[in-house]
Amino acid sequence: MPRTKDGSDPLQEKGMWNITHNRFVAGAGAAALMLAMVAVEGASAEHPRLVSVESTKCTTCHDDLLRGATHIHPPVEDDCTSCHNVDVGELGTNVELVASEPELCLVCHDDKSAAVSGDFEAPHAPVMDSCLNCHQAHAATQDNLLAVAESEVCFVCHEPDDVNAGHELPVSRSRCGSCHQPHGSDTPAMLLGSEIHPPFEDGSCEGCHRRPRGTKLRLSIEGADLCFACHSDLEEEFGKDSVHTPVREGRCVECHQPHMANEKALLRSSGPELCFKCHRNVEDLVNGKGAHAAAAEDCATCHDPHRSAENFQLTAAMPELCLMCHDPDQNLIEIHLGADMATINCVECHDPHGSLSKSLLASGSVHAPFEDTCTGCHLGSASELIEGGGSALCYACHADLENEVQGATVPHAALEIAECTVCHSPHASRQPRLLRAPGGGICLNCHEDQGKGADQIAHGTVDWFGCQSCHLPHGGSQPKLLREVGNELCLGCHLEENINRADGGNLELRWGFTVPSHSAGDLRLVVLDPFRNRDHPIRNHPVAGIVEGGGRTRVAKSLIGEEIDCRSCHDPHAGSSRGLFAFGAASSAELCVACHPR
Repeated sequence: MPRTKDGSDPLQEKGMWNITHNRFVAGAGAAALMLAMVAVEGASAEHPRLVSVESTKCTTCHDDLLRGATHIHPPVEDDCTSCHNVDVGELGTNVELVASEPELCLVCHDDKSAAVSGDFEAPHAPVMDSCLNCHQAHAATQDNLLAVAESEVCFVCHEPDDVNAGHELPVSRSRCGSCHQPHGSDTPAMLLGSEIHPPFEDGSCEGCHRRPRGTKLRLSIEGADLCFACHSDLEEEFGKDSVHTPVREGRCVECHQPHMANEKALLRSSGPELCFKCHRNVEDLVNGKGAHAAAAEDCATCHDPHRSAENFQLTAAMPELCLMCHDPDQNLIEIHLGADMATINCVECHDPHGSLSKSLLASGSVHAPFEDTCTGCHLGSASELIEGGGSALCYACHADLENEVQGATVPHAALEIAECTVCHSPHASRQPRLLRAPGGGICLNCHEDQGKGADQIAHGTVDWFGCQSCHLPHGGSQPKLLREVGNELCLGCHLEENINRADGGNLELRWGFTVPSHSAGDLRLVVLDPFRNRDHPIRNHPVAGIVEGGGRTRVAKSLIGEEIDCRSCHDPHAGSSRGLFAFGAASSAELCVACHPR
């Protein structure tokens, strides 16, 4: 039984030590457990003789072990003989554990061997004694089969007042496991990480936190400004060129642990795994059969995690970045029909993350002639094209597009002065329809004024599908090349009844666009009245029609008689809020007062 240095029993007042199982039992539960032990031992001696161990369903009689449980130990569901020896004799059945505990637990949980053996620099005594000090053997109502809630399990042995006294700020209402490894570790005080943030290591909690009022612990400054208080040298650097989104938005702790970690720079995980938490579309490529070795090893091989002078935070300009590893020898030049390898953009045809196609050929879309032979468009070299190239070469196969362009009521002016290859790659692309850039990247080359500002959030559909989700790129019949006019355009994606929920969680939108399951939760859907005129954002609020005065809510006089639609409240391109609120509003409250003055 564990004792303090003066020989007293620190557990005496809190409960008892179970001598039979050599474990501590808290409070009033001690007597109950002892009675349960007697009952189990008696039942074991009087256990009826079984017909067959294999055909016996133990939980029929021992249903009390699972009653009310929400988490069941897998061996209980699979096979009780994983942990129990069942010996059927002439006078009855004897049931015993196949090994003593905690050795029995290590049969499956061998990763806890060092913890049980006390091989850590900072071992945890209850773990060395018995797994049942904290966990239930059969079933429980708590995660990880804990006997009590995670927030309470530590305080079976540790008094909250004593815990608070050992920390600069009170932490007894926090989750101990957020800082301490419950099974022991090689770091002082069983801390989780080997890399420790200096303020935390020094116990300077108030360097980052306010002294709490009540039970809630708050930061003294929100966002990256708190980090820049010490890392001021990074503030200017992280504010220019191509900046990683979480860095620009001040979300440092999404990648870095604020207290401690096992990775350098206090990173939450190592290698690509950290990046995959946000860039899930890249994960399948990097982990797939045709992965690019450099990308599979570490995203930082090609990307700076914070900022760079190059787009996508690349560590060097294209194609210089690729040529660092891929020497432009004669063979590579010949494959590319004598093209100047120092001037081409490799990622227009190749996927830098991975592809099942040979030579990492981009699999987003591949030009059919390119799959067959280069001679469909080229006359033996990269610079010589059939009929001199240009749109005339493209229209030789794409006559339908030629008719669409020439017959459009509202033509796209760019097609009168630019070639098809300005927007489309003639070979392969990571984007659909052989587009040269994702999202609205191509359109913004000409329509810079429609892009999001430095502190703005772009319309999600622009990031997912590009401007062509709302505009027809070659020509159309509606103003501004829109696919539809008014609310019908917006409701094609945002009205619940217009969405088709496909297998796997994907959302199929109008005009053939699909939102993948991992982004489905980001799509804002609305439910309107049958006439699609009201009920957003609150009941009876109009979304279409003429603004009328005299209602229960005051309306600005200048709006009465004006027509309302989705654009009355939302900007279709970008905004200062995730709701893309109009008038530059950063919140719904700011938006509402624009039409409903106080």
